Amino acid sequence: MTPRRSSFTGFLLVLLAATVFACTSPAKAESRPNRMPTPAVLQSDAPKQGLDFVVGAHGLDSLSFNGQSLLVSPETGELRPQKSVFRAVLEAILARPSPRVATPSKQTNTVDLSCPWGRVSCAYGKQDDRLTMRIEVSNTSEEPLDDFSIRLMELNFPRVPDGGTLEAGMFGFGFKGPEWPLNRWPPSISSVADPRFVVPIVRADFGTGTLNFCSDDLECSVGIPHTTNPSDGTSYPLVMTCRDIKPGETKTFNVSLRFARAGSDTQELSRDVLERYAGKYPSQLNWTDRRPIGAIFLANSGINAATNPRRWSFNAGNIDISIEAGRRSFREALLRLADYAISLLKRTNAQGMITWDPEGEEFLGECYYGEPGLVSRFAPEMEFKGNGEKSVIDEYFEKFRAAGLKVGVCIRPQPVEMVDNKPVHQAADDERALQVLKEKIADAKNRWGCTLFYVDSTATAGRSLEPDVFKKVADAYPDVLLIPENESMRYFAYSAPLNSYVHHKITSTPVGARTVYPKAFSVLMASDGDRPEDHAALIDSVRRGDILLFNCLYNEAGAEKIRKIYLEAGRMGTSDR
Repeated sequence: MTPRRSSFTGFLLVLLAATVFACTSPAKAESRPNRMPTPAVLQSDAPKQGLDFVVGAHGLDSLSFNGQSLLVSPETGELRPQKSVFRAVLEAILARPSPRVATPSKQTNTVDLSCPWGRVSCAYGKQDDRLTMRIEVSNTSEEPLDDFSIRLMELNFPRVPDGGTLEAGMFGFGFKGPEWPLNRWPPSISSVADPRFVVPIVRADFGTGTLNFCSDDLECSVGIPHTTNPSDGTSYPLVMTCRDIKPGETKTFNVSLRFARAGSDTQELSRDVLERYAGKYPSQLNWTDRRPIGAIFLANSGINAATNPRRWSFNAGNIDISIEAGRRSFREALLRLADYAISLLKRTNAQGMITWDPEGEEFLGECYYGEPGLVSRFAPEMEFKGNGEKSVIDEYFEKFRAAGLKVGVCIRPQPVEMVDNKPVHQAADDERALQVLKEKIADAKNRWGCTLFYVDSTATAGRSLEPDVFKKVADAYPDVLLIPENESMRYFAYSAPLNSYVHHKITSTPVGARTVYPKAFSVLMASDGDRPEDHAALIDSVRRGDILLFNCLYNEAGAEKIRKIYLEAGRMGTSDR
């Protein structure tokens, strides 16, 4: 029993530490159970069929839309610091009453929070069916306030609301718009709308109405992070998060709750926020060629032969790069493969091709390497010249360019280091990733004239790279098409992210991206063409400017399907519109 007692004592010490740093106020010691209603500081004049709310001493005492109450009690309308999940669970275990953390302000319609590091003040207002909150955060301490979250209120909906953020997501999720029940929101997509990545709007359609939770000035994150009653999934905190407030600095944030009838779309409720976001982060992608792109994979992980260590798949894998005759055979087979690929690309009127693995696939755990500058080190047979003056890899790319086709390669934002004679990708933060991408693009452009770049593994520390990484790469190389693997909404301002039809049945650019950037487009991997049930959807996608990526080596039937899609879409030409 002793270990259990010691563990629980430590548990309480952690709790004590947490409360020391929590925001407090003179009202903190006040008992809760028999709380009398606080006289309203502000009673809105809105009719019952619209937005109606009462501002009390500690936040909202009531909130309703079209007669539907959305607060269980005044406590759920209080302004308070957002608790961590740990602290919320601990208080529930100990049945510890939740203290008041907000105090009335002398200023009408305003509530203050006092914190060890400074002060938070929230002024409530009303514009038609819009509840506005002007939140002022003052850091009076000597330390920077890196991250601070405020629970503005906790709403109780009549049913599980549908909605979420407009984030594009990763790996094929989030592409039909925010239409999931909030308690089953895909874990691959954040429930927080961070303006660094996505327009800061969270939508909730609750049956008797629709709510858009917005950061009006794009200065803070907004989120509906989780349900507080998992069994029903009807109660949710509305949380704003501000960042980077320096010592002695005061910042102001404007957020709003915008209500409308059930089924109202995001454009209807938040057009000004969408336009403001597109204005702050304008699209700068100017790639008019929307014809298909061919994908080429030169190696295959299933090949295992001592004479073919890079696992080259052409010539049925029967390659011996250890002898002169074998290297000549390798060269002839690679150039013959290029001729075949060119014939398929021409048949589909493709704009070009991307070669994923010119370095081969010797070390399977680190493929694809995404290191065009290290081809000679990873696959020295690619530098074989035979009787000519050019390396075979240079001849390979030159064949495509001579046929009037664009060429490209796979790159990664992580640098490669040799560990125990094996290449290992090293973690890279945003700044390092930017440097690496620019260096690799320069290598491939200078040597092979590459303008198409699939960017593999565009993530760091559990999130996609900052969109500013791709903005800066696009600034440096405005004549290339960046095709990142993992995306956030803002990527569409600078690139055409890759998404997979063949793996996830994604048939178009995500709704969220086109809500902000109407001309946004994706590169959709349709390796073997389409299925009959998706034929019409892919035709529509191509008409709207999406690019199909197909296998241009071994599947003539798939290439023919791609050709027919573009033909039926009326997009066999070279330009967008």
